[in-house]
Amino acid sequence: MNLLRHAWRALRREALAGDLLTVFAALVLGVAVMTAVGTLVNRVNLALTGSAAEMLGGDLGIAGRDDPPQAFADEAQRRGLAHTRIASFGSVLFHGDASQMASIKAVQAGYPLRGTLRVRSTPGGALIASAGMPPKGQAYADPRLLQGLGLKAGDDLEFGAGTLRIAGIIEAEPDTGGDLLTLSPTLLVNRADVEGTGLLGPGSRINYRLMFAGPAGQVASLREWLLPQVKGLRLLSVDDTQRGVRQAFDLAGRFLGLSALLAVLLAGVATALAANRFALRRIDQVAILRCLGARQRDILLGLALQLLMLAVPACALGIGLGMAAQEGLVQVLGSLVPQRLPLPEAMPALTGAGIGLLLLFGFGLPPLLRLRGVPPMRVLNRSFAALPPASLLAYVAALGASLLLAVQVTGDLKLALWVLGGLAALAVAAGVVGFVLLQLMRGLQHRLHGNWRLGLAALTRRRLLAVMQLVGLSLSLCALLLLAVTGPGLLQQWRERLPADTPNYFLINIQPEQRDSVLATLRGLGANDASIEPMATGRLIAINGKPPLRVDREPGQDGQPAQGGQRDDDDENRPLNFSWRSTFPPANTLVNGAFWKADSTAPEASVEIGWAKRYGVYPGDRITIAVGEQEREFTVTSVRKADWNTFRPNFFVLLNPNAVGDTPHNLLSAFHLPAGKAAGLGELVRAQPNLSLLDVDAVISQVRDVMERVAQAVQLVMVFSLLAGVLVLLAALQATAGERRYDSAVLRTLGATRRQLRGAVLVEFGALGTLAALLAVGAAAAIGVAVSQKVFELPLLPPWPGLLLGGVVGIGLSLLAGWWGTRRILHTSPALALREA
Repeated sequence: MNLLRHAWRALRREALAGDLLTVFAALVLGVAVMTAVGTLVNRVNLALTGSAAEMLGGDLGIAGRDDPPQAFADEAQRRGLAHTRIASFGSVLFHGDASQMASIKAVQAGYPLRGTLRVRSTPGGALIASAGMPPKGQAYADPRLLQGLGLKAGDDLEFGAGTLRIAGIIEAEPDTGGDLLTLSPTLLVNRADVEGTGLLGPGSRINYRLMFAGPAGQVASLREWLLPQVKGLRLLSVDDTQRGVRQAFDLAGRFLGLSALLAVLLAGVATALAANRFALRRIDQVAILRCLGARQRDILLGLALQLLMLAVPACALGIGLGMAAQEGLVQVLGSLVPQRLPLPEAMPALTGAGIGLLLLFGFGLPPLLRLRGVPPMRVLNRSFAALPPASLLAYVAALGASLLLAVQVTGDLKLALWVLGGLAALAVAAGVVGFVLLQLMRGLQHRLHGNWRLGLAALTRRRLLAVMQLVGLSLSLCALLLLAVTGPGLLQQWRERLPADTPNYFLINIQPEQRDSVLATLRGLGANDASIEPMATGRLIAINGKPPLRVDREPGQDGQPAQGGQRDDDDENRPLNFSWRSTFPPANTLVNGAFWKADSTAPEASVEIGWAKRYGVYPGDRITIAVGEQEREFTVTSVRKADWNTFRPNFFVLLNPNAVGDTPHNLLSAFHLPAGKAAGLGELVRAQPNLSLLDVDAVISQVRDVMERVAQAVQLVMVFSLLAGVLVLLAALQATAGERRYDSAVLRTLGATRRQLRGAVLVEFGALGTLAALLAVGAAAAIGVAVSQKVFELPLLPPWPGLLLGGVVGIGLSLLAGWWGTRRILHTSPALALREA
């Protein structure tokens, strides 16, 4: 027998059968969604990595409080790499009576190594060709600096003991690190103009950078050479850049990954149900072939070839749809993605095809393995083999492989594990509960009458198929509830991180004697939520009387700090910004301990959990902070978790205000100002020039835009998941279509009316739908809460009204599907149905 020809002829003859069409559609959906999400994530990551070097100003760098040794530059030159040095520091600049805090960046020849410095001679004027290091005696200035000082291009600026001429206006600088917030505008100067001012002397708070650029191989080799020699310094790489953009896309990738993962799992369930039906319909065919002398191996191989021939066009179509959907996602995300996305790599498409093959052979092959045990006597005695252990192993292997590929595409193992684990637990619970309830029904059904007795008898008579239907319906309804109810809830929680009154302006460097006048001015402008908080800068010099150590691993399970740690030579010099207040701060959550009472005078401290983990600090520990010549010790009484995305002031360390004494400090204010009121802020800053104003309104608008566009993109991916859920419903109906046709024919022969049979079908599907809805609603609530807290870190409570409404809709869909799917069966003549059975 020519297996290939036989498989092709069989596939052409039965291509339009419901089970094969369901398998085909499930494969197309699974491949399409994984290709779309995988290709989008791949292209964005390639673009971000490619532009990260421009944001960093080089391919690799070294930063520190001391100028990196010349030996590092010599070694880079020996390896054929370009290098340049940058020194940056903050300084107050003056022009007449005006003053402005500025970020001074002193550069050498070769700057910038990567990217382009865009400088114009005048606002809107021509670009300065090959802008790089300014000539000696000249400088390039940020427009905000010129506005604050009342300068224009060509004017002289007081700098140190001399002056610099403003030769150009900075339009874009490459080495910003991708930070969304820059506290002070930039003044780009020639390093030679700084060397003689004394600003770079010992004790100055300057950040030095030595940047390298060149071929990737030489850069990687230099990095390995530098690693053991940069003690006290810090290596800079492309991973340190574009953090704001990367964080936005990381969260977007999680939302997209959740939708894609659910779509693939639903496609797998639909494939398994349809393949099981495909195998059941070929039992007699296999038995006849066995009677004619065909070998088991050839029969199984022929059926597998049919599925493989079906998979080839399904994978090709799925890849095409996925690439088209990916372009749609790019359009939806709009300006959030880099302007020049590179061409997609082949790996996401290959991964999508791999998902298709896994769906086919992982979920479609196990039912076929049962056909190996069909004996020739099946023609006479209707015997059939049980599910072999190899089939169960194939299911487990398929789930494991699908998990690995899903993690590769979505990049989030935790998300995949929580979702897969929750749905696997639901499948087991549905199977166990289904078997137990069906066993109980067998003892109760003789007490029932009419449609109830017929409907429940149909369920107990086909217990295995009924349990398979229950598992499929539970999984599909749970996934749909996660997408339709929990998913929007998560997105709404994300949006609510930035409510309408989110602070959009910051005032820093407010002096204590200016507090009342500044607060009155802000409230007069309409900033009703304006508050002023203290901020001091000191140094952490001891923890429990010993120099601070940065722990090198997470705390142990018992809540105690892990043993061991590593000393950071710069810890004693690193500034520590802290504040104090008598009430628990907003946008914070208490994790451990207790916050002090308003009338407490004890030297107490509250630390943020990230800072606490970094130093292994827990309630009861003592920290010593130095401010100038003062040293004060505080006992940690609480650990809290701060939400850093709220644009409200947060501090790693908070102190009891009744124990800080006369600690030197200044004040800051974060407030929301309605549109059109910003002009009054300019007057305030001009009247009190020591104040520094930070406008983050544009940043907040950008973050909100990220949220809205990500929500739209997730909704587009959800379409695939919803279609996969519909496929599961269809596959669950097809699973018992043949048996139901035979049963209805027998009952009609015995005198049952169509109305009675239709009522029995509604009882059957109503019972299945109700049980599936109860299981799915509970599972969706549990999985949704777990995913929101463990993966997205959002405080989502179970949206019970939406879940319960979804459960009721699920029961209605089950009833509708049962009625619609059995219409033709009830209109088939009993004689014809018995001949086909």
